[in-house]
Amino acid sequence: MTVALGLMSGTSMDGVDAVVCEITPRKNSHPAISFIAHAKVSYPADIKRRLMEVSGPHGSAQEICALDPAVGDVFAKVALKAIGLAEKRGFKVDAIGSHGQTVRHLPKERSTLQIGSPSIIAKKTGVAVWSGFRNADMARGGQGAPLAPIVHLPLFGDREKDVAVVNIGGIANITFIPGGASSFKQVLAYDTGPGNMLIDYAVEKAGLGAYDRSGRVAARGKINEKLLSRLASHPYFKRIPPKSTGREDFGGDVFFRRAGTGVKWNANLVATVTELTAVTIASEIKRTASGSRKPLSVVVCGGGAKNLFLLTRLWNHLQDAADDVEVGSSSAFGFPAEYVEGALMALLAHYAMTKTRLDLSSVTGAVGEPGILGSLTPA
Repeated sequence: MTVALGLMSGTSMDGVDAVVCEITPRKNSHPAISFIAHAKVSYPADIKRRLMEVSGPHGSAQEICALDPAVGDVFAKVALKAIGLAEKRGFKVDAIGSHGQTVRHLPKERSTLQIGSPSIIAKKTGVAVWSGFRNADMARGGQGAPLAPIVHLPLFGDREKDVAVVNIGGIANITFIPGGASSFKQVLAYDTGPGNMLIDYAVEKAGLGAYDRSGRVAARGKINEKLLSRLASHPYFKRIPPKSTGREDFGGDVFFRRAGTGVKWNANLVATVTELTAVTIASEIKRTASGSRKPLSVVVCGGGAKNLFLLTRLWNHLQDAADDVEVGSSSAFGFPAEYVEGALMALLAHYAMTKTRLDLSSVTGAVGEPGILGSLTPA
């Protein structure tokens, strides 16, 4: 048994989640994962602003270097908070898995960069830190993403149903798990495109807040079908998996500059980009589920699970995907939506500690022998 702490901050850059899990190996099966504690710390406004700027096309090496320890301090702060909660419940954390904060993801160049110094986290917590999971996959010829299937399969796999797990952070990704699947080689997963990223950007540019709470702004807007068609022509949507993406393709300023003129910052645009997210996710689920006769369960996690308008639109687009379709937040399946990615990092730390090799060839496109993911920073 391992008690592991996972640290995760996604492309939305709203803060860092810490999830402590008890991970128990099982013979001839994936480990059992039990949640122990959760904590979250938001980025200070100045750090979030700087992260957004440095993740754009003009980010400088000097600013990335300056942000690395500052982000590490935030990761360490939330880690200490979660460790304290776990200790009150009688658990001692054995290892930390830290994703870091992505500032660049360039799979064509075989490069990805996450900052948030693991050395600072290890020094402040006194716990060994595993990090660099994406880099280790890229070294094996993989995309470095998505890694979410590693936790989706043990959490949501079903013997009787096909399951599509949709993680909607800044970027959206899907994990399609055929009914009865037992190994990662049976799973298909990749980034579908934008998740909350364009929605948040449009809401903020329209002066309607930092994000669309429950999808209320989109619900009162009208979808612009002509603009939607233009936005959906982005070349990423035509690429064949395995594939992954980030702010380089779907950062608001980059994406809307490519979209051309005629963009008006209002509720109609929020509705339109929300529809873009729903349509692109649904089309990929239907493609992966085609030919199956099993019931389909769509489990949504990440921040987008709280956007009720987005979930409704996704459900509407999936009605012809299977004879029996259910769509719901992972919270309804017993796993809180905001815990899942942190649990992934905790599980990756467990796998690294136990020297477990992972075959992600069908997910990231990694080649050769299955490998151990992650680099160790000792306590």
